[in-house]
Parts: sequence; C-alpha cells; structure tokens
Amino acid sequence: MRGPLGVKSRREQMNKADAQGRLVKVVKRLAKEKKAELEKLKENHAEIARPDFLWHYLLQSFATWGRSSGWQGLIGNPANYKRVTYTALEALSEADRFRVACEVCRAAKVRWPDRKAKYILGCFERIHSMGGPDAAKEQLLAQPGREAKLRWLKEMPGIGDKYARNIMMDVYHEDFRDSIAVDARIKSVSEALGLSFASYSDHEAFYLGVAREAGLNGWELDRLLYNFLDDMQSQLQHGAPRA
Repeated sequence: MRGPLGVKSRREQMNKADAQGRLVKVVKRLAKEKKAELEKLKENHAEIARPDFLWHYLLQSFATWGRSSGWQGLIGNPANYKRVTYTALEALSEADRFRVACEVCRAAKVRWPDRKAKYILGCFERIHSMGGPDAAKEQLLAQPGREAKLRWLKEMPGIGDKYARNIMMDVYHEDFRDSIAVDARIKSVSEALGLSFASYSDHEAFYLGVAREAGLNGWELDRLLYNFLDDMQSQLQHGAPRA
C-alpha cells in the first residue's frame, strides 16, 4: 500500500507546485497593476477606532455571507441599517429585537434571513453581557495574537473560520496581515487549478505560500483575489499578457 500512496502523494505535491508556480506569475503581475488600489484598501485600518467596530463588522459579515450583494441591502441601505444598530436593538424588547432583525434581513434580501436574524440576536446578547460594543471590542483587541483573537471571534454565533479572519482583515489589523479568508472566490481559483484541500488550514497555507513567493503578505493576496477575481481567472485561463 505504501507504494501507490507514495506515488499519489508525490503527484499531488507536483500538481500543487505547478499550480503555485502558475498562480505566482499571475499574482505578481496583478499586484503590480493594482498596487494603488491595494494601498487604498489598507486605509480602512482607521475603521478599528469606531466604538461600534465589532458590531458593524459582525453585521457586515451576516450581510455578505452567501451573497456579497447583501451588503447593499443591509449596510448600504441607511433605512435598514439604522434599525439594527446596537443602540437601536438595545432600545427594544427581546421579542421586538427578533421581529425587527427578521424584518430587516428580509427587506435587505440577504440570504437565509431568519437564520441570520437569530445570529444577530445571539451576537447582541453576547456583546450585551460584556457591557456593550466598546467593551467587547476592548476584550477582542486585548487577546494576545492572531489565534487567540480567532478563538474569541468564533465564539460569536454564526462566525466561523472565514469571517473570524475577514472581520479583522477588513481593517488591516496587524495580527491578520498574513491571513487568507478562504471563501467561494478562492475556492473557485483552487478548482480552476485542479486543487483540493483536506482542511481550511491547508487551504490557507497554500495561498500563504503563493503570497510569499509573489512577494506579498496574505492580506494583499486575499484582497487581490476578492476584488480582481475576473482578472485573475482570465489570466490563469489564457496566460498573463507579456510585459
């Protein structure tokens, strides 16, 4: 049994090495083309100063989970957004909070609205028990290092590996600049390259390796893949144009 398994393992390693090489070439070129856009995105680091930073980015996570267009309906729509701010929900009874959260999620046309309303209420209760959004943010930022912050965030209802990373990556937090928020876009690139991974950590590790080879940090590669996916896929399919 060792022989065939060894051959398969070597073949998989060769496939990953080949895929990494192809991707690195495309990423280097795209990073050069989109340098200004990446630098602009890093300015979002200032958002971490918001007292409601944690609550706002939890809402953003639920808005975009499953369909990024949900952002416009929930976050980008002032009438919907103001009904589910922490302060607005705090002023309501428990029953009214759930009713309002359901109404807003449905009006915003996010995916799985009632399920997300339950998560929003679960997060509200957890944050309320900590003394509110500002106090909860202090607890989060006091966690020592990336892994501790990930564990803390994943205790929030509905927050898993991807969004625990993405919440902190959206504000370019220093502990998360070598992270990848593996989502459907990244999975589509992996599929196009003929790759599969046994775990989230393996998937993330592959892309962190690509980032290092391309002279980027994980955040920069993640944002390239998120914001310029069509360019990335086109160049992978047809080959990057020559300089």
